[in-house]
Amino acid sequence: MWPVLRSHRPRLFWTGPLMTKTTAIQDQTARIEELIHKLETSADPRTLATARELVQSLMELYGAGLDRLTEIVASKGAAGLEILDELGRDELVGNLLAANGLHPLDLETRVRRALEKLRVRVRSQGTVDLMGIDEGVIRLRVRSTGSGCGSTGESLQSMVEAAMYEAAPDLTQLSIEMVEEQSAASGFVPLEKLAGIHVAANGAANGRGAGI
Repeated sequence: MWPVLRSHRPRLFWTGPLMTKTTAIQDQTARIEELIHKLETSADPRTLATARELVQSLMELYGAGLDRLTEIVASKGAAGLEILDELGRDELVGNLLAANGLHPLDLETRVRRALEKLRVRVRSQGTVDLMGIDEGVIRLRVRSTGSGCGSTGESLQSMVEAAMYEAAPDLTQLSIEMVEEQSAASGFVPLEKLAGIHVAANGAANGRGAGI
């Protein structure tokens, strides 16, 4: 099993150097995943085992380095804690800290904060409710209130997934219950209702004819 790598998706409203930096990180992560896939499909078992051990060792090394770094910063008292809080809010550093169990905020706090921001972004498309968090398993209910187009629900689900993996790369499982709601503004009327209207109209017409 390879260590899980999470890609960083840039927010659409970012511009300037930060956007460029985030996109570069995303591209680099995608390239790493591509190289891993090549190894899995072309390397012989012994070479593959060696490559896996190499990647695992590298991740353990930088994880140990981050652990020591946070210890040193935290030892500086209140100023150090402020620095750790700032590092936790940084997209890249916060993601690495979370993946190594070093983030200053616990999983539930990060998830709830991410959902608060996400709800503002998607309020015209639907709602997102937290159903529960249990041992790293996050359960969400996503209600799409678009115009009935399937792509709206898919887009909303993708946005939710990206936000959750960005805020909580240390989650063990993400479970999303999708609920599609038909918008009243779409003007769509189910076929069975049309049939009922037709029958009712015919009945009214026959009644008027009988009374003439």
